[in-house]
Amino acid sequence: MTHLQPSIAIVGAGPRGASLLERISAYLGADQAPSGPLTIHVIDDKESGAGAVWATDQTREMCMNTLSDAVTLFTEPSSTVAGPIIEGPTLYEWSLLALWDLVSAESGAHVHVLEERISAIPESRSATYREFPAREGFAVSFREELLATVPESHPSRALYGEYLRWNYDRAIASLPGDVAVIRHEARAISIRREGDLERITLSDGAQVSAHSVILATGWLPRGNTVPESRLAHQLEDRPDLVWVRPASPIDQDLSEIAAGTDVIVRGLGMGFFDTMALLTAERGGRFVVDPHAPGGLRYEASGNEPRLHVTSRRGIPFRAKTLYGSLPPRSEQRYLRSVDWTREPRPLDFDRQFWPRIIADAMFDYASTLSRVRPDALVDHSALVRALEAKLDEILARPHATDTTEVAREFEDAVAPYFVDTADRFEIARELDPANRSFSDADDFQRWIAARVTEDLTEGTLGRDSALKAGLWSISSARGFTSRTGTFGGFDAESRASGFAELFRIGGMVGSGPPAFRNQQLLALMEAGLVRFIGPSGQVTVTEEGFTAESHSVPGSRVSGTGLIDAWMHSADVTATTDPLTRELVDSGRARPFTVASRTGDADLAYISRSFDIDAATGLLIGESGELDPAIHAAGIPVDDTVHDTIIGPMPGTDPTMLRETDRVAASALRVALVGAQHPASVDALVH
Repeated sequence: MTHLQPSIAIVGAGPRGASLLERISAYLGADQAPSGPLTIHVIDDKESGAGAVWATDQTREMCMNTLSDAVTLFTEPSSTVAGPIIEGPTLYEWSLLALWDLVSAESGAHVHVLEERISAIPESRSATYREFPAREGFAVSFREELLATVPESHPSRALYGEYLRWNYDRAIASLPGDVAVIRHEARAISIRREGDLERITLSDGAQVSAHSVILATGWLPRGNTVPESRLAHQLEDRPDLVWVRPASPIDQDLSEIAAGTDVIVRGLGMGFFDTMALLTAERGGRFVVDPHAPGGLRYEASGNEPRLHVTSRRGIPFRAKTLYGSLPPRSEQRYLRSVDWTREPRPLDFDRQFWPRIIADAMFDYASTLSRVRPDALVDHSALVRALEAKLDEILARPHATDTTEVAREFEDAVAPYFVDTADRFEIARELDPANRSFSDADDFQRWIAARVTEDLTEGTLGRDSALKAGLWSISSARGFTSRTGTFGGFDAESRASGFAELFRIGGMVGSGPPAFRNQQLLALMEAGLVRFIGPSGQVTVTEEGFTAESHSVPGSRVSGTGLIDAWMHSADVTATTDPLTRELVDSGRARPFTVASRTGDADLAYISRSFDIDAATGLLIGESGELDPAIHAAGIPVDDTVHDTIIGPMPGTDPTMLRETDRVAASALRVALVGAQHPASVDALVH
């Protein structure tokens, strides 16, 4: 049967869906692009553009972990996408342009400052905004935040949601006139192939047919793990206890966490800081500037707060973002990038080939910054670098990988003679497991945590002059390059279970922490007695007292409470999700998880990833038989364990993974739709 009108269904209307629409629009607007009617179905029960995480109606207390000028949804002249380059403003630039629409007729210094900032925005980006301005009423609603915005601001998530919503609306407005977009406010729950069409069943009972489908579903729901099922069973007869299950903070119901109660919190990443804010400032408490208080803030309680007792695997909070007064610097990564990894045979051994170079880069950046800021701190910087490189050559020459912590210690020992004062040495091995030391009691652990957070905040104020932050940022920055190199099984299964995983654990702790003001707030809450730390790997059980937690690393850490908050999210897992559409695809064999081979070739040692197996060039699913699916693509978070780096929002100047991904998937989806509908236009014209 011939279907003259091609059609595409995008399952997911969040940031990825918005980017896919923009890329489809870019392709269709190019010279020699196929013309004629096209129908695009967009399926999602969440807000267009913003999705669930960036909902525009959420409390402004929730902020981004990313800087305002470090976020974009547009391609740039340096982008390696195959499709047309469409430039547009970053979140920061868009905020300024939207504010100008509101205040340009006003008088005052703020108008002159704003005008000067706007003049620095490239015309190609400003023009995109002028063609499609922000919605009416937006700048009025966000006026105070927009006035305070600078490139290094941490915007509210609601503000970013507005930017995403604008991108979504702009993408639709820029489509050719004969393209129809049909928005379905429901969830896709089933898909069946009928002839050359995919028939999608929605949660409201409606059905949608399309020649091509893109799954851009974002975070996938999942059922209980075995420990969670066990805990749920234990709580069946304990109505006095409240368990807040793992989820995004804005999706967690904290209303049953009563004021004045003791609550155990598991997780010390960004989810914890969100939970902390929601249970304190969002409940009416105030952080007041006080130069005599720890961290410079004093907390004035509202009386509605619980007392939080917190634990995690490492037992310590993430380090705060460094206050550079601008966007973060680009790490040189001189040793990691000294190899043309495209010419190295796959799979790579991360522990042997990558980890030593990453640690050497960190030590080099630390020593170079220290030498620049305090030249007398080193005996001989050049000699230190020679010793560092000699140790690197020695480690790389070994036939087998050395333990990751031992590698760090070897580098520390190699350069130790070149530090005048032992206190100035960079203890990377200690940073891998900071709380692995002795504590006399629980109060001793609290004092150590407070001192560590305070010291980190002090280092953060030094910006580019902090040797410690320079070394740690080098490790954190290595994640991006490593992800791009290791995409689609670039590292073997053994690497994925050891050094590769360690890099992302430590990189997250030292480089993806909260804004500095959150750790200032943490110190104030510790001082107020509203936050205490249990210790590393706190074990939680259900006892007569309630939820009871204890860390074997901290004597006297045992504590009980009536609430338990899991302040973290499960990774998206296509093999364990409760999403009916994903489950159907996997169970029917149309999709399978991506598998990473062992370096030994033993299938039993392979790593079964949490993500879809897809074709690298198109994003089309690969089924159980190993064949490409004829129509269904996947993009974003459900392929992160395959592609890597898909969770991170696009950063300008980095040729971001997300935009390269949405570009190739959009092109493939158009090709599939045109071929499926037997469209007369040449699909080769889609890529220039």
